[in-house]
Amino acid sequence: MERRESEAVFESLNLNPRLLINEVLNTVEYLLDDAFDYFHKEASSLLNTQGTDRAQHLTQGIDQIRNVIQSNVGTKLGLWQEYCFRNCFTLPQGFSLPKNESSDENLASQDVLSDPDLDTQLDSLRDKLNLIEKENAEMNCELQALERQFNSSDSCAAPINEALQLDGENCI
Repeated sequence: MERRESEAVFESLNLNPRLLINEVLNTVEYLLDDAFDYFHKEASSLLNTQGTDRAQHLTQGIDQIRNVIQSNVGTKLGLWQEYCFRNCFTLPQGFSLPKNESSDENLASQDVLSDPDLDTQLDSLRDKLNLIEKENAEMNCELQALERQFNSSDSCAAPINEALQLDGENCI
């Protein structure tokens, strides 16, 4: 199917592939700009270049690296954009939108999707899950309390055992 026909179909469904791709391209551009701004700030502070001739050299070097990277990324993103339009957002030959259903058929299809018995079962399962999560949290608290109690009794028992062992050695 031709690109214009595919775009018309997507637009009739209130979808805009071009907008999505532009958002991705803009996001990548913002990320690159932010990354290089952060890199420049960190490099400047680590190298103490503020107010010196080296600050200008650092800026020029970073700008050259930025231009090379942005050029390469721009080329790759251009290829990605073309791939998306040719493969991801092009509908197959013979594709047609489904015919509009009448409002009665549309309501009937919605009734099929909502089953009161299933909704009740789902609510019951959610309630059980919430109860189990609460019990789990309580058990974790009890377990932590027991571990603290064990560790404190164990730390108290260690000096007593050591004293008994020393006493046993003195008696022999």
